[in-house]
Amino acid sequence: MLYYLYKSTENKVFGEGITMNIAICDDDSVFRNFLEKNLRTYFDERSVPLNIIQFSSGEALLGHDLLFDLVFLDVEMGEINGIDTGKALKKKNPHCITIVITAYDGYLDDAFSIHAFRFLPKPLDILRLYKALDDATELLKNDLIVFYDVTSGENVRIYTNDIIFLEIENRRTKIVTVNGIFCSNEKISYWKNRLNGISFVAPHASFIANLDYSVQHTRTQLILAKKDLNGEIVNLYKIPISAKNQAEIKRAFFYVLERR
Repeated sequence: MLYYLYKSTENKVFGEGITMNIAICDDDSVFRNFLEKNLRTYFDERSVPLNIIQFSSGEALLGHDLLFDLVFLDVEMGEINGIDTGKALKKKNPHCITIVITAYDGYLDDAFSIHAFRFLPKPLDILRLYKALDDATELLKNDLIVFYDVTSGENVRIYTNDIIFLEIENRRTKIVTVNGIFCSNEKISYWKNRLNGISFVAPHASFIANLDYSVQHTRTQLILAKKDLNGEIVNLYKIPISAKNQAEIKRAFFYVLERR
C-alpha cells in the first residue's frame, strides 16, 4: 500500500522549550518597539517563547548569523532598502517568512518580487497584523519540524521540503536532508503522520521518500538526488520499491514530474 502523508494535528513547532526567532528591520526605533510590543502580546497569549531581535538597517540584518523564522521588513532604509535586503535574505534563508511593512503603496509589486508573505501598510492595523501572524503560524506548523536528534543530543529544526528521504535504521529513523543527516527516536509511523503533501510517499515499509528530489524511476528503485546551489548533483540515493507499491509509485512519480 502506498502512503500519502497528510498533515497531522499534532504540533511540535511551538512545543515546550521551542523558541520562535523573529527579526524586525526598520530604521524607525519607535515603530520597532511598537511592533515588538504587539508581537509579544500576540505570542504571549499563545504561550509561544520568542527571540526578537531589532535591526535598524538591512546590512545589520544580513550580517547576523541567526536564521529567522519570521522577518518584518521596512522598505525605505539606508543604503540597502527593504526589497534588496529581502532578496539577499531569501538566498541566505529561503525558508524565512517575510512580511513587508511600509508607508509607501508603490512598493507592492516589489514586495511580490521577494515572495513576501504579506504586505502591511503603515500606520499598522493591529487586526491585520494578527491575521498575518495567524496565517504565518499555520504555515510554520505545516512546514517546520522540531525534534530531538540522537546523534547530536540536541533539538534540531528541519523544514519538510528539505527532507530527501527517511529510513528505518537500527530501530530508529534516519532523516536525510539537504543540510545533513539526523537520527530520531520516533518511529517511522510518526513521520508518516507528521509529514504532509503529495510529494511524500512510502515506496517501501522502511522508507519515506520526497518525490521532489526524484530524478529517475525504475520498477524496483526510486532514484533521489541532492543538488548544490548550481543544480549539480552531489549525491544519489537509491530507494527500494516493494512489489506491491510499484504501480502506485510510478503514478506518483510522473504526477510530481508533471508539476515541475
